[in-house]
Amino acid sequence: MPRHAKLRLTALIVHGGAGARGPAHERGARKRAIMNAVKAGASILRDGGSALDAVIASVVMLEDDPLFNAGYGSTLNGDGVVEMDASVMVATPASGMIATPSQDDASRVVAEAGAVAAVTRVKNPVRLARAVMEHTPHVMMAGSGAESIAREWGIELCNPEDLIAPRARERFLARIQRQKELEREEHGTVGAAALDIHGQLAAATSTGGVPGKMAGRVGDSAIIGAGTFASAAAAASATGHGEAIMMASLCRETVAAIGKSDLSRIARRKITELIAPHDSEAGIILVDRRGRIGHAHNADTMEIGIFHCTGGMRHEWAASMPTSRQHRK
Repeated sequence: MPRHAKLRLTALIVHGGAGARGPAHERGARKRAIMNAVKAGASILRDGGSALDAVIASVVMLEDDPLFNAGYGSTLNGDGVVEMDASVMVATPASGMIATPSQDDASRVVAEAGAVAAVTRVKNPVRLARAVMEHTPHVMMAGSGAESIAREWGIELCNPEDLIAPRARERFLARIQRQKELEREEHGTVGAAALDIHGQLAAATSTGGVPGKMAGRVGDSAIIGAGTFASAAAAASATGHGEAIMMASLCRETVAAIGKSDLSRIARRKITELIAPHDSEAGIILVDRRGRIGHAHNADTMEIGIFHCTGGMRHEWAASMPTSRQHRK
């Protein structure tokens, strides 16, 4: 590739959470939803759009689907209320810089991030996280303060009750009666990571959090470096036991370890080093500046969808690592 040419590789990976393999009768619908999310993001990348637009489009599709623990479909906290977290991060080649696959100098990219925590009235928290990034001097906003930004920038608000899907309410009521049996029922979050033709890397993550969590609890999906991260090297989104992922800064640590090795191998190693020793579960998806895609998890399952400009689109039930079986998001 000539030095003056633009980077033409595009890639996208989407996850629907790591955890127990859900009810058999829902798996077909989940697969279709994952692939629709991939198609939404891939369409943007194919048209020359940004990685940021692609990951937002993919995550919004899953936030709108009641089968996933994000947006409409979020699990309820211990008070029977939906409280959602989300974040987005983007690393864009600096103005005048030429994006190349060998680019690894942090000074060559402009990194930006936005996050929201404990929001209850926003239909698509990932869009609000983007608004925080683009329209405020802050990285994270929480609660009513975050929701006021949504109002200011025309992001759809709703009554908190409108975010409770019938499926989520039924599981909440069942959980009260059979808490121990249902601790591992939910897939933890949704997320996406992408590379566009201009060399921009972006990741986004959104969740309703731990089923039955204490009101006000914030998980890794709102934490830059833990649940979401992007740099000159790669972009990543995580899912799993939020407290363990936060303590490990899983996405940042995994991206920092990227070299010439296979991305999935690096991801497996970091989960083994940082998460498994604490008897916890996690999953991670990655896209690097060369357009390589990687993923790993140590839960029962992690459902993913992949698009690559050289290989089309596909759906996978990612194979698990032989480690801890405990699951909490």
